[in-house]
Amino acid sequence: MRQIYFLAFIFSFYCGNAQLHISPSITGDSYIYLSDRFLYVEDNIELIKNNSPDTEASIYLRKESQLLQDEKSTNRNSGNGWLSVFQEGTSNAFDYNYWALPVTDNISANQFGAVIFQPKTQTRSKSALVTNDLEGNANPLKISRRWIYKFSGSQYDDWQHVGVNFNVNPGEGFTMKGVNGSDLTLINGIENNPGNKQRYDFRGLPNDGEIKVLIKNNKSVLVGNPYPSALHLQSFLMENPASTGIAYFWDSRGNGNSHYLKDYEGGYGSYSPGANAYAPAVFKTYNGGGEETGNSGATGAQIAREYSPIGQAFMLTGRSDGYIHFKNSQRRFQKENTQTSEFKNQQKSEVPLLKLNIGFNDLYTRPLLLAFREDSSTEEDWAMDAKIYGLLENDAGWNIAEAIYNIQVRPYRKNDKIPLFINLVEVSKLTFSLDDFRDFEIENIFLFDAELETYHQLNKNDFSIELEEGNYSSRFFISFMQEKDDNLLTEEPEEIDISLPEAVIVQNNLKTQLEIEVLQTDIKQVLLFDLNGQMIYNKTIAIGSTKHNLPTSGLQDAIYIVKIISSKNLEFTSKISIKN
Repeated sequence: MRQIYFLAFIFSFYCGNAQLHISPSITGDSYIYLSDRFLYVEDNIELIKNNSPDTEASIYLRKESQLLQDEKSTNRNSGNGWLSVFQEGTSNAFDYNYWALPVTDNISANQFGAVIFQPKTQTRSKSALVTNDLEGNANPLKISRRWIYKFSGSQYDDWQHVGVNFNVNPGEGFTMKGVNGSDLTLINGIENNPGNKQRYDFRGLPNDGEIKVLIKNNKSVLVGNPYPSALHLQSFLMENPASTGIAYFWDSRGNGNSHYLKDYEGGYGSYSPGANAYAPAVFKTYNGGGEETGNSGATGAQIAREYSPIGQAFMLTGRSDGYIHFKNSQRRFQKENTQTSEFKNQQKSEVPLLKLNIGFNDLYTRPLLLAFREDSSTEEDWAMDAKIYGLLENDAGWNIAEAIYNIQVRPYRKNDKIPLFINLVEVSKLTFSLDDFRDFEIENIFLFDAELETYHQLNKNDFSIELEEGNYSSRFFISFMQEKDDNLLTEEPEEIDISLPEAVIVQNNLKTQLEIEVLQTDIKQVLLFDLNGQMIYNKTIAIGSTKHNLPTSGLQDAIYIVKIISSKNLEFTSKISIKN
């Protein structure tokens, strides 16, 4: 038997046109076993199934090991052999997991038990059984077919039952409930079912290359990480303009005890790549038809989302009809922290952020995030501002064009008043409090009540108020300075942020340039940013100029942010579309 443990030896299996070829020899099985390592293969992989049931698979990824491959347009991996990778889900038969497959069924034509297995040893696994019962079991691993669904649409009726005929394509997500019972099998010192987790073995041909999933304008689709490696979710979202650029993650109350929808408690949290931050879900309750009936009083877990682990699925909403593209360039070797479900070694964000909590009747809290980037705007910014996915009857968020958001990204201006939107169907007590800060230092943060013309300093004390039912879209604001209070003014006068009166920006396709003209003032500086915040252009203009041409021939067709500064430091910022 040939068994390879280290990355340095993978090229000993090179054969034909495959970068990596693994097949049994006349003397026994051949496989690569990785523990806490990653395997990188530049080109394609060919796997031939081994003979012994103890070592059927050709590649074993254990203890957070992962497979990465170089960029290519399609999956050119081939053969009837398997990659085997462990991943954990909930162990409760009433709770949903949102999964995506990191492998493709290359043997049985999309039968459910062909890709999900019950681990028996480090290398041997047994195909999971499928049952029509309401609940599955841990040992033998038996999964209920009744709760396997995928989603594309906008209504509850758009959930599509999958069942045992597993027609889930790479990149598509699916739901699956956990299992009851226990499986005390020890592998690497950890039980298959240690209490609240259930270990699964995904086996099949590893997914690779560009993977596309259809998305429609104003519709949602359940997608997921299709690779046997982590996915850099931030890059993935920023590279898919057909979506709104926001990922929504299902979270629910653990240890459920009912299959009736009216007993569910859960909701969707929002991840914004522009803020690189996650606003957790507020759990809702439902009736038997899937309609929301209220809230449960619970809030979901605070989880780092910059990287999506193997097998994780999430919702996207379409900004236009088109396709979502998964690419190898978005893959990373990034290990999970099993204690907190967050990733180790998260890169420190340079986006300042604060967290505002709004409590309702001392029952539940809506967490809101406010982040600051100079390449953003006060309007809705793609891949930055996140609408709440499923509003509560009594709810609150940032007000952007009379819509409610739980994440807003905007430029920091000390004299701004940032509007909140509060919607109440009954008399309610609201409590405003600051919870956390990230790379953000400010002396004062106020809640401004425009009706009463009062300021409440939230960085010193929480503030509570009882409000009648109704919409409050222009009454409450977050402010960083208090007017008409000499005690809080510094000796230096506050800077007043005044925008340029008017600027005209036109894309001249014949000359491949942006033509900029400002009225009633001059131009001192012109800057251009992409939507990732990277500065593309920075030009200082001669004093007295009111016009400037910005060359665009070397730029990709995309949305950009142009910023104009006058000699008096007046600013104008606008999103523009460049198409050469």
